[in-house]
Amino acid sequence: MSSALLKRRLDIAEIVRKKGEVKVDELSYMLQVSTVTIRQDLTYLEHQGYLKRSFGGAIYLSPEASINKNNLTNANYSSFIDDPNNIDLVRNCLNYINDGDTIFLSHGRLTRKLIPYLYSKRSLTIIMNDLNNAQLAKEFTDANIILIGGMLLEGNILQNNGIDPILNDYQISHFIIELCAINNNNQLIIEDFEQINAYQQVTKKAHHIIGILPQRGICNDDHSIGKLKNLDVVILSRPAVTEYHQQLLDSNFRQFAANKFSVTYQMT
Repeated sequence: MSSALLKRRLDIAEIVRKKGEVKVDELSYMLQVSTVTIRQDLTYLEHQGYLKRSFGGAIYLSPEASINKNNLTNANYSSFIDDPNNIDLVRNCLNYINDGDTIFLSHGRLTRKLIPYLYSKRSLTIIMNDLNNAQLAKEFTDANIILIGGMLLEGNILQNNGIDPILNDYQISHFIIELCAINNNNQLIIEDFEQINAYQQVTKKAHHIIGILPQRGICNDDHSIGKLKNLDVVILSRPAVTEYHQQLLDSNFRQFAANKFSVTYQMT
């Protein structure tokens, strides 16, 4: 997929997300391509789950339609994650990623939203332990995709022995981790306890760690992968700032950037 094609499709997905519903003719005019091309783009984006085709246009498809509610621990937390403004959190990660980096990308619906935007980075190596995310990354980027348990190559999985060989063979420049909470003891809490051991290992190996936190969920404090001091960057949603701002300042972070959706903190 060419860069121009991918950029146009990302632009369409963003326009539909913001407007809620948009017509083919309107998209054709905005993007200066034919209606036939727009319809092809909409078909592709519908197959990828970004929108739903409607008569003469497309409508925004809420992520709730494809989420297994049994995997959610808190309804308010899940609905906030699905807030389309949260895309701003993950796009802030791009400021720290350079061409040629090796990234370990954690599980999570927010980190999944980052994947299409990585198309702008060249010669990345992306390590992950989610087959669906690996397939998405293969579709949207030119990165070398390493899947824990195998390597994604032309749609095939080449088996290996798990995370240890990968951590020995690759120098991880950035670990991007979606957090559920930072508890009162400055422990980094994740939702999925099955990933604790792997993420603890990655935390020890990665040169830089970026934590993304939309809003505190109901989490088990035993699901810790490390301490707040392990992070280099913390990206908070605006609703999370009230709770964590002072805690971050007390832990030697400083506010680095802010907009109406999120605030970024860096370790001093």
